[in-house]
Amino acid sequence: MGFLSRLFGRGHADDESDSADVVIQLDQELRKQQLLRLEQALDQLTTEMRECDSLDNPGWRIRVNEYARLAGEAMLVRRSEVTWDAVLDLVFEVRPLFNSDPPPGKEHLLPLQEAVLAAAEELRVLGPSERP
Repeated sequence: MGFLSRLFGRGHADDESDSADVVIQLDQELRKQQLLRLEQALDQLTTEMRECDSLDNPGWRIRVNEYARLAGEAMLVRRSEVTWDAVLDLVFEVRPLFNSDPPPGKEHLLPLQEAVLAAAEELRVLGPSERP
């Protein structure tokens, strides 16, 4: 009965502590360093994308703008108090430039893409001191 009561929100007053959101205290300095790495990786990727292909291609231009926007968001999150929600919102927007082999002439973007994805993955994982 207790499980169903909690499931349907009919728990006792003392059950409220069980349903409260768990606050995760982030290592602010570590997270700011990680956010800076992501920001710089995104900036490098967008710079190289602008140089290797024309922005006349609307799909390419949209992707360049997306990565530039994410770099800006990483900077904003880094400059304020870093929260777990803000980190997750940011890293789950990062997606690979190429889902398979890159088109001819764009192979040099793969290491930059990998740097972006690695930086995002690093942010996604809680550190040992950040466990709830």
